[in-house]
Amino acid sequence: MTVPTSNTARIMRKRFGSWLKETREAAGLTQLDLAALLDYAYPTTVSQIERGVSALPPAELALWAEAIRVSPKKLAETYLYYLEPYLYAAVHGRDPYAAEKLPRPDPTIRRREARASGSRTA
Repeated sequence: MTVPTSNTARIMRKRFGSWLKETREAAGLTQLDLAALLDYAYPTTVSQIERGVSALPPAELALWAEAIRVSPKKLAETYLYYLEPYLYAAVHGRDPYAAEKLPRPDPTIRRREARASGSRTA
């Protein structure tokens, strides 16, 4: 089953990409430099992640952290903040949606509707 991406999730992914881009630039790297360090066949992969079109593969967090010269912990926390905000809130007790002034996305799991009469039908 594919879960649709909410507008809020897209905004958060773009903000994460902007953070990555700023961090890469602060490290003095171009997208081409970073792609070479990560041994990517196509430098457009970096561009897509920075624009929020594609997600950073979690398995590559340590590689990216080393390449853009941040600690793996810092990158993982930033990743959770923007891409897994519910997990971030559970671990840190702070709600990224509130901090970013964004509405929480609609639930992806449908709940039974409460019946006004309180009775169940078979």
